[in-house]
Amino acid sequence: MAGTIPIDPTSKEYKEWRVTDLEGSSMTEIHLVLSTVALSFWCWKCKTAAEFHHDPIRFNGRTWSHFVFECVVFLAPMFLALTGRHLYTVITVLVCMGVYYRKQIPDPPRRPDKWAPDPRDDEFKKSYVPGKVTPKSYLSIYRAEMMLLTCFCILAVDFELFPLRFAKVETFGTSIMDLGVGSFVFSAGVVGVKAFLPRHVNGKVVTTSLWHQLKAGLWTALPILVLGAARLLLTESVDYQKHTSEYGTHWNFFFTLGLLPIFVPLGISAYSNLRVTSAALLIIYQALYSLTTLGEWLEGADRTDLLSANREGVFSFVGYLAIFLLGMSLGHEVLPDALSLEARRMRLVSVLGTWVTAFISYMLLNFVLGIAPSRRFANAPYCFWVAGFNTAMLWIFMLIEEDVDSKLPPMLSRNGRPAGYNAPLIVEAVNMNSLTTFLVANILTGLVNMQIETLLCGTSKAMAVLAAYMLLVLLPALLLFRARMRLR
Repeated sequence: MAGTIPIDPTSKEYKEWRVTDLEGSSMTEIHLVLSTVALSFWCWKCKTAAEFHHDPIRFNGRTWSHFVFECVVFLAPMFLALTGRHLYTVITVLVCMGVYYRKQIPDPPRRPDKWAPDPRDDEFKKSYVPGKVTPKSYLSIYRAEMMLLTCFCILAVDFELFPLRFAKVETFGTSIMDLGVGSFVFSAGVVGVKAFLPRHVNGKVVTTSLWHQLKAGLWTALPILVLGAARLLLTESVDYQKHTSEYGTHWNFFFTLGLLPIFVPLGISAYSNLRVTSAALLIIYQALYSLTTLGEWLEGADRTDLLSANREGVFSFVGYLAIFLLGMSLGHEVLPDALSLEARRMRLVSVLGTWVTAFISYMLLNFVLGIAPSRRFANAPYCFWVAGFNTAMLWIFMLIEEDVDSKLPPMLSRNGRPAGYNAPLIVEAVNMNSLTTFLVANILTGLVNMQIETLLCGTSKAMAVLAAYMLLVLLPALLLFRARMRLR
């Protein structure tokens, strides 16, 4: 952090200085910290399956004890890992818990002929409905954990206990919060593809026209853009601290999210293969950035007009659009129901191939061409890093589910599972109203910062505030889920 250090730690200037010129942390540490996300899912999945196999008749995953366990296994590791405390202890405990619960799951009866068809496959094929998308726990939990991680970090970064190496870097580099922003967009793309999948009506495949997609996108975008404008007005009116180089003088993340539904249909209509569209978009953007004066202008221009004042938000939108389209391309693979168990297993190979492609693309850009990733401008290395990480994470989630669900009886291979087996309560609640949850988190973050001097809080008080904050973030989602109300 450079520049003159403001004296008063409670001042707006000090809070802005504190998060300026950060350099981030290594990818090894980032991936190690976020490995707790997959380990949490493994622990929950194995425990739930073990309980179900022990007493399938009376199994109920919607009890208070299950809710407490969900908070312990999903939220507690997040608290400890993201505050840089006892990371290796957290990983060790999660691994031990996962191994213990995995051993409690009984193996299915051995088949007399191991080369004979899997008896579950017949039931699986019978339950197949063309065009239907049944809930998939690995996808639901992956998406909800990315949301909870984002919500936690946006407030935790304002406390001293949060390591600043995890906060967003100034221009070039990697950090957990940089990855979190991209993962938020990527996961939205994975599930957002559902609205664009062909529908089967009376045996016919029905697709939506570009005009209807644009109209639907506009209606989706309007409330998010209104929220972005409201956030801008509120932060300006209360003189709230703002890191200008993050998105620009007036731009905020809600504007980025709001514009995505409008431009996504155009990206889909440009070419049928979304990976090709995304790659072309990133190659053109990166070429303009690296081979013309655009890069110099983006990094050092004075903020003299509306475009230059908000150049980070405007130009990084190109990268976020590519990330969203890459997420949609993966969603095309994993979201629709598979016809057979063999087809479902082959998705593991396909997703692994996608990860390898993203990883090689990042390596070529970063280590061969020497282009460092930049969340600030969402350049090509950053986008491929985000896509690669999220694809790898989703592949691990799929592998865990394939392993655990292979122990289920044939009639439960796809449908008919009891409440609480497919996904935890907090996950279903967050996914039902994800945008509402994100909005609540932003409002609470602002309220906490206006009522409490976060930088003066000790470790115990900071942890207590963050725990109360996360519970309050979850409360509206849980109440809406209980009332079966879906806002956004």
